[in-house]
Amino acid sequence: MNASAVPQTDRKAHGPAALAFPSPDWPKGLITLEASHSSLSTILPDPLSCASLRVSQCSSDVPASESGCEVSEYSVEMTEPEEVASEVYHGPELECTVGNLLPGTVYRFRSPESSGADISEYRLEWGEDEESLELIYHGTDTGFEIRDLLPAAQYCYRLQAANQAGAGPYSELGLCQTPASAPDPVSTLCVLEEETLTAYPDSPSVCLVLNWEEPCNNGSEILAYNIDLGDTTITVGSTTTHVLKDLLPETTYRIRIQAVNEIGAGPFSQFIKAKTRPLPPLPPRLECAAAGPQSLKLRWGDSNAKMHGADDMVYTLQLEDRNKRFISIYRGPSHTYKVQRLTEFTCYSFRIQATSEAGEGPCSETYTFSTTKSFPPTIKAPRVTQLEGNSCEILWETVPPMKGDPVNYILQVLVGRESEYKQVYKGEEATFQISGLQTNTDYRFRVCVCRRCLDTSQELSGAFSPSAAFVLQRSEVMLTGDMGSLDDPKMKSMMPTDEQFAALIVVGFATLSILFAFILQYFLMK
Repeated sequence: MNASAVPQTDRKAHGPAALAFPSPDWPKGLITLEASHSSLSTILPDPLSCASLRVSQCSSDVPASESGCEVSEYSVEMTEPEEVASEVYHGPELECTVGNLLPGTVYRFRSPESSGADISEYRLEWGEDEESLELIYHGTDTGFEIRDLLPAAQYCYRLQAANQAGAGPYSELGLCQTPASAPDPVSTLCVLEEETLTAYPDSPSVCLVLNWEEPCNNGSEILAYNIDLGDTTITVGSTTTHVLKDLLPETTYRIRIQAVNEIGAGPFSQFIKAKTRPLPPLPPRLECAAAGPQSLKLRWGDSNAKMHGADDMVYTLQLEDRNKRFISIYRGPSHTYKVQRLTEFTCYSFRIQATSEAGEGPCSETYTFSTTKSFPPTIKAPRVTQLEGNSCEILWETVPPMKGDPVNYILQVLVGRESEYKQVYKGEEATFQISGLQTNTDYRFRVCVCRRCLDTSQELSGAFSPSAAFVLQRSEVMLTGDMGSLDDPKMKSMMPTDEQFAALIVVGFATLSILFAFILQYFLMK
């Protein structure tokens, strides 16, 4: 083979191409095309012996179809010197023979780029993991935009192409992750109730305790929260509880909140309305309505006031003990309370506190009240004894000194039909003799005990005893049933007391009533 027989090759397409002569036994002018997507040109070497050539596709370089399906047909085009292209072969074979060629002429041969059927559809599957993949797009476009994805989320996808021969295999599974974004809105915002407020020292009249749930941070840690109160905004750290302080009492606030991360601030939550409580009630003034030796009746406030929430007001009355500690002795809605079992003439300290729905108010100042001294007891009716002549002796029971205070006795007598008792004796003795009495005249004697207070120079007189009646008749003296016996029984007589006389009248009327009843019954039966 001489040098003029070597073909010249001009590559103008994607893949590599090579031109080689066959073995010496093959006819002259035969060449082999080794790449499908190639363009070559050749000059036939011998104008007398070569009127045709054979184009061959090597089986080891058979390309795969774009769809992944097995190649079933091939096509070869030849371009003549006039740049006219024509298909010279179409079929499944890997070689062909082209005849009727002109000597000394350049011919170009190529396989068309579309060696199979065109792609008619792409199918894109998308999901959070391989098990959740679902078809989200099918069509001829080579791109697709997916919206409404979650931030900072990982997704997987795969792609498949199809033509008229069918669908090819899926591509390898691809992974992608969306970038982080601002936090989601806070879904739960509330104000803590009364039982939780005990953990906070601030008054519920000037503060509100907010609590919320942390929203989704969308891939970036939450750094802070903005609390909007309408006219002001408060920024707090990464917490889910905050105490709003220095608020106005009994005021309604509209509150909303938003979370903030490195990306930015998320949307605000829904508004909530929260109202601070009114101020706790001030303590009422405490007064002593009545003082006794063993009791103090205390009074406070105005029981007739028609104030808002007055029905829900609760008062706590406290008494200071010997250890200077205040202990509660009453709690309720009343405006008075009687403290009993106290010691006479002793000072006691009290304070009071009012409580309403707004909470417990402050304690009042300390009030001090004193019990009074005890009055002397009432003794029994005196005993009257006839003496010689026109005189008698009156005796009564004694009373010991009271808390160191001495006692005196006051004796009074009522003569005849007089309307007022007259004092005939006052002293420390428990007996007194009266002379100059008149016969056939009624005398009534009574005694009271008088306490002389050494520290106040005050005298406290007890109630008078029941009266004892006495009548001087010639030589007889009529005494009450509880009177002591005289030395001479013949000279004594008994006189009933006022109580005994009243009892006799009642018994007499009862007897007459029973008698009349029997008489009426007797006549009715007849």
